[in-house]
Amino acid sequence: MKPASKIIGQLTNFFQRRTEVEPNELIKALEREVAKQKNKESLVPNSYTIYLCEEDCHRLSAARLIKALHEAVERKVIREECFMEGALSVKIKKMPAAENSIVIVSSYVDDSDREENTINLENDVLSRTLIENADTDDDDETIIADKTKILETMRSAPLRKVEYNLALLTDYKTAEIVFGERQIYLGRKTTNDFVIADESVSRIHAYIAYERHRHVLYDAGSLNGTFVNKKSISRRELKDGDKILIGRTTLTYKVL
Repeated sequence: MKPASKIIGQLTNFFQRRTEVEPNELIKALEREVAKQKNKESLVPNSYTIYLCEEDCHRLSAARLIKALHEAVERKVIREECFMEGALSVKIKKMPAAENSIVIVSSYVDDSDREENTINLENDVLSRTLIENADTDDDDETIIADKTKILETMRSAPLRKVEYNLALLTDYKTAEIVFGERQIYLGRKTTNDFVIADESVSRIHAYIAYERHRHVLYDAGSLNGTFVNKKSISRRELKDGDKILIGRTTLTYKVL
């Protein structure tokens, strides 16, 4: 892993425009940045800061879009068959200068070096009306969420971890499951996340873990084994479109 906080990539004036930035533009620009920063070890940065003009920054700094940007990065990591170390951070900040463009800065950041006193918006469902300029001594133009207003707004709602939707597992007949970072279990037992009604399938046949921002399929000591693209596996980092054979049932892994 490269030194913390080392900036390795920057797209300046990525778009020059007279119209408002659209959410889809941000997603596409972020996906290109992930692909561009893939190194020889197939690693990509885990921190992405998107700089926008003040108007676009206020308009687009909503939790729903931050979640969509987070998912876009995670999905791109899988599609590019690369890896990411540490927790992913995606932020939108105000452009220091009055420029009508998108600037993306990507970097490797250790969890211990993350900024304090800043709310990570993907962890809360917030209205963008809660987004304000920070009152700081160093004229920092970071757009952050006001903690007092958040607590008042969420008094009756318990904090919960956001579930990211990254991939789909389906048999194209009777069952499918959309999942993200949580571990899921596959097998004949009805308490599994993905239940396979096939007598040749073990009760707990296999499971999919989330490691270095990739989905990894493990055989759980099944009687008849687990196969990916017709090859027996005990552990396999999944790729978009992989065919998984469990018993007599074929499942397809697809990135959303």
